[in-house]
Amino acid sequence: MAGVGTSAGGEFLAGCRDEAPLLLGVAPFGMIYGIAALSAGVPAWLAQLASAVVFAGAAQLVIVQMLAAGAGALPIALTSGLLNLRHVLYSASMAEYVRHLPRRWRLLLAYLLTDEAYAVAVLRYQRRDHRAPPAPAPDLRHWYFFGAGFTLWAGWQLSTAAGLLFGATIPAEWELDFAVPLTFIALLTLLLRERAGQAAALVAGLGALAFAALPYKLGLVAAILLGLLAGVWTVRRLERAR
Repeated sequence: MAGVGTSAGGEFLAGCRDEAPLLLGVAPFGMIYGIAALSAGVPAWLAQLASAVVFAGAAQLVIVQMLAAGAGALPIALTSGLLNLRHVLYSASMAEYVRHLPRRWRLLLAYLLTDEAYAVAVLRYQRRDHRAPPAPAPDLRHWYFFGAGFTLWAGWQLSTAAGLLFGATIPAEWELDFAVPLTFIALLTLLLRERAGQAAALVAGLGALAFAALPYKLGLVAAILLGLLAGVWTVRRLERAR
């Protein structure tokens, strides 16, 4: 991982390097989305555009699955919105690190703030917090964040394109679906290193068990909301304690 006071280019390349291993799980995920989009009747150009504009793998996959099932626009919008509420926790966690940046940087990094990019970038910020530099040095960690996010973005575009181009030729016995849960399990192990992630995971897990009997999978929605609230509350409590 890049050290304190390295160049912007060094930080960027370090972010690319540290994000690259996660592409092993992202690539099959993107291919699954491309295949599912075509199966749902989504034009290839629109499916690729969604990967560039929406850039939210789990939400994109849910959207095309609901389209294939004939769901209406309102249920699709509500479901994808709830699924992406976890980014509220990511934003709350990263806000203190990027609030000094110009708006153009904050907008760019907000666009790149995905599960995988957050899991790598937040560890970079936390590592510097625990090692005071011997002399004042410019804070270039946002370049690391940019490198991690850009690597993930590029990998997602390429894997989506691969699914759209070659999805029909991929043997069914490959069962690429396994990559989706494995990717999120890997991310969970990274995010559980910080207290906010631990609190969110604990409360969401308990909530999922407590509300499992609710119809229409509303228990899962309630668990997500409770987990997010617990994570945000923990972040704010830690900020006040500093």
